[in-house]
Amino acid sequence: MGPASRYRIYQFLPYLEHADIQCAVYPLFESAYFKLLEIQSKPVRVVAVAVYSGVRFLKRLWDLVAVKRPELLVVEGQLFPYCPPWVEKLLVYLGHRVVIEFDDAIYLTRFHERKLPQLLNLSASVIVGNRTLAEYASRYSSSVTIVPTVVDTERFAPNAPSSTRTLSERDSRITIVWIGLAYNAPYLEALTSAIQRVQQEFHARFRVISSRPPKLKGIEVDFVPWEFRTEVERLQDCQIGIMPLPDSEWAKGKCGLKLLQYMAVGMAAVASPIGVNREIITPEENGLFATSPDDWGRQLGRLCRDASLRHQLGTAGRRTVEERYALNMWGPRLGDIYQSIVYRRCEGAHSHNQLTGEA
Repeated sequence: MGPASRYRIYQFLPYLEHADIQCAVYPLFESAYFKLLEIQSKPVRVVAVAVYSGVRFLKRLWDLVAVKRPELLVVEGQLFPYCPPWVEKLLVYLGHRVVIEFDDAIYLTRFHERKLPQLLNLSASVIVGNRTLAEYASRYSSSVTIVPTVVDTERFAPNAPSSTRTLSERDSRITIVWIGLAYNAPYLEALTSAIQRVQQEFHARFRVISSRPPKLKGIEVDFVPWEFRTEVERLQDCQIGIMPLPDSEWAKGKCGLKLLQYMAVGMAAVASPIGVNREIITPEENGLFATSPDDWGRQLGRLCRDASLRHQLGTAGRRTVEERYALNMWGPRLGDIYQSIVYRRCEGAHSHNQLTGEA
């Protein structure tokens, strides 16, 4: 359910097992947690989440006690969010090799600005999703590896042969799409005027795939509840994907997942030139950049009126993902990275490769 766990941990498991790395995954929260977050009454939601979290913290303590001693203990984010790193310190004292893995600038959030440096200091190695996070982590750890967020290009693929039909044969309306967690939906507010413009001029459909619909004044939203089973299909019948971001330190820590999803299905994409987006997109070749609302309106308008440009960018975007951000490429690499940490082959000449993200 959680995209970080799904893309940073779970999708790699078949590749790790193929490399004879035996894995056991112990999630802190389960699907019930996401249902609790949807409770409308804030007091009820806070109490329910607090009680549930307490129960799950106890379950995690039991998991740590009961699990057979591993050669490598990979922690996505933190073992116990918002708690002092006492357990992690104890694990290291007892001889465990602990790897900290994260794909967001969590060091900017409350209580974590002091905790995360301690976690990175005591870890055997750190795995992060982009160069911004690596630069931060390298202040506290001498072993930092970049593993970008990647997508399964067999699952996220352009539509089948029927996609060769012209737009008019399928639907006369162009669909612009945004997919993401509901708490990131406020990023769309800066695009209100641009989306209104293309809806009026081109009668474009604006689709949002998330857990709940955004509140965007004056915009007709085609809201699609996110489901793992249907997310690819819901993207495949769209023509333009968008990833707006503010120019902030938090945004610079993001790993460009939705951008890669758009590109993987062969969709033309427009994004803010922030953080890792600047590494993924080469402007006018495999995607477009936009900054101001007027800029967003201009770029979306170009794509709405120019089918050949959409096709060109979508084809090049798909190729970018296949060559640089594909699961079948990074799956075996992650196994090698884990092995190198266990056998301490991450030192010396390899340190430069770690920081550049090369396996």
